[in-house]
Amino acid sequence: MSCTGSDSGPGPAGFGRVPSSIRTWNAELMGWLRRRITQLPLGLAARFTLFVATLLLGLTAAFVYINNREAELAANNAFETNAAHLTALVNGLATDLPASRRIADLQTVLDRVASANENTRYAYAVETRPDGSLRQADPESVLKDPIASITLMDAMASGAPAFRRGSGVLHIAVPVTSGGKIVGVARVGLSTLNMEAQISDAVSRNIILALGFVMLALPLAAIGINYVTAPVRRLTQATRRLAGGDFSVPVPEERNDEIGELSRSFVAMTRSILESFETVQKLTLTDRVSGLANRENMRRYTQTALERGYNVALLYLDIDRLKRVNEALGIEVGDDAIIAISERLKVIALDYREQLARECPDQDSELLLARLGGDEFGFVFSGPVSEDRVSQFAMRVLTSLARPFEIAGHSVAVTGSIGVALSPEDGLDFSALLRSAANGLSEAKSSGANTYKFARRDVNSYAYRRLVIEQELRVAVERKELGVYYQPQVALTDGAIIGAEALVRWRHPTRGIINPGDFIGIAEEVGLLDQIGTFVLEEACRQSAEWTAKGMNPKVAVNVSASQCQRPDFARDVLTMIERHGIEPNMLEIEITETVAMLDPRTTARELAPLRAAGVRLAIDDFGTGYSNLASLTRMPFDVLKIDRSFVSECVRDGSARVVVATILTMTQNLGFETVAEGVESAAQREFLLGQGCTFAQGYLFGKPMPAAEFEALYLAKRRSDARDLIGEVRRKAGGRAEV
Repeated sequence: MSCTGSDSGPGPAGFGRVPSSIRTWNAELMGWLRRRITQLPLGLAARFTLFVATLLLGLTAAFVYINNREAELAANNAFETNAAHLTALVNGLATDLPASRRIADLQTVLDRVASANENTRYAYAVETRPDGSLRQADPESVLKDPIASITLMDAMASGAPAFRRGSGVLHIAVPVTSGGKIVGVARVGLSTLNMEAQISDAVSRNIILALGFVMLALPLAAIGINYVTAPVRRLTQATRRLAGGDFSVPVPEERNDEIGELSRSFVAMTRSILESFETVQKLTLTDRVSGLANRENMRRYTQTALERGYNVALLYLDIDRLKRVNEALGIEVGDDAIIAISERLKVIALDYREQLARECPDQDSELLLARLGGDEFGFVFSGPVSEDRVSQFAMRVLTSLARPFEIAGHSVAVTGSIGVALSPEDGLDFSALLRSAANGLSEAKSSGANTYKFARRDVNSYAYRRLVIEQELRVAVERKELGVYYQPQVALTDGAIIGAEALVRWRHPTRGIINPGDFIGIAEEVGLLDQIGTFVLEEACRQSAEWTAKGMNPKVAVNVSASQCQRPDFARDVLTMIERHGIEPNMLEIEITETVAMLDPRTTARELAPLRAAGVRLAIDDFGTGYSNLASLTRMPFDVLKIDRSFVSECVRDGSARVVVATILTMTQNLGFETVAEGVESAAQREFLLGQGCTFAQGYLFGKPMPAAEFEALYLAKRRSDARDLIGEVRRKAGGRAEV
């Protein structure tokens, strides 16, 4: 059957499969949704549920779309088949109509067709004039739809049946011929309303089925996802408890899949890190040989007592002639002597505590015994102290030490010298009290040893020196006598200079260069530390910009105080300095001591977060000497841990210090931190640190703190030397290949 205008009519060409462009668009949409879902601030279960829900909705929508198209295709095919049969019937009757059969007879047949087909809207035959015009006008209902007229013109022009779909009607026009000439036209209109109603019913049915499926599938999917992700949530909760200070080891999941393996690995990692951290804490505060508290433990105890408002007496004991025992009988016997002396001092300390409990039951008094290193010990009294009571205790110690020790079959005789410092007269912190006690110890040794001396209270006393330094320091800040020195930091693997620590120095007009240890504490007490810290930061940024302009790229590390980093505007001020001097944020490293970081971990982390986000590097300084715990450490936004020089300096000759350093390095590697060892002064220390995985180091082995011009010259010389070494290596390799 030849049909004119069939491109506009219904047909199977547009149905049966989803176009490839739609499939591509759907894949792109799912990829976009997946990326957006992973970026949402939701938990794993919520993300998984949202993803599955999106997938289910997408698949359901595709199901509804495809089924609706198939229903539409089926309805259209049935309708077109019916239309084709009708067209063929009419065409057979209207082709070469015999003269004996008139148009009226054809109309009778069309009336019967119309009555037999409920979808027929109209069916009639019209005779045409010789000029092709109709002898009778079309009914009003047909004239309303212009598509009917177009269909008629198509049929008359082509001489063949034509059909077009109009508004709710399929118009069919079949030329009537007699003797090869068109003598009339048969016109039939079939309603499409029933077909459209069938399609609408199918669409509604598919939508209802899809909604029912989604309503059933989504809760089941959520329940399944909740079951699958429950172990992950428990692991997450265990991690949060660990971060919050709860060090209880979680119970591993009894599963044989990847989640069970993850749970067991997490438990093993937790145990390993906790054991390492506990080992570090123990070794940090305990002397390996004697089992007594060490210098760091004594410092913490003293600072805590002073912060609580207690008066403190510090006794600095040096064992005379112990060095001779080491030289004559060997180091092992010397260690045995240290142990024996420690035991005797423990007895004295215990007796004194019992005496205090009997004589002063209402007074809060404590006594700490510590070994400071080598042949040096210390006692710290806290609470009500007096010179008389301290003098009696010092004499008791000296008298006890005068009795010989039986060690390894030898009778060993030693004596002691003691320096005494009292707060607040001789110092307001541990360092000041220890210096004052050391002065008293020197005077006791000068007096012939086996005696004790209080720190002198004259113009050389701590209080007088503090007053003078305070007055001169205020003037020094105003006169810009402060300067910044730079100590190189190097990569341990190849010795390349990767940066420098900025260290403040006081260029005193009469006493020369004064190190920060002699004035920083006073600056903090009198409120000048923030001003000095801001000066060092500003100068470090300015110097970094100058080096960058010269093609140099060493990062600059700056230590900041507690009061600085906890100011609400600290991060903003640092970023303003960086912008003002035009340096890259990653060229600046902010160092905060472990003790400062742990004063208020949450505040510190919050205030430093903008710096970390901008690219500024953050480091914990003097690690191992503070009060940090693993939970606080892992949630702080730091990149680098700097191992305190007190451990580095002893890591070769002291077994406990060696274990501390090795443990810290292992722990930091597990946590993903970089490490800088401070105070490296020998090749042996460098080799030990390199073997343990330390990444960077600073110390006199690589360079002392120096003015910016000297550091610049050293940096450039090292870079030229490295370039010459590289060229030489390339040439050697090239020569080796040529020989081959």
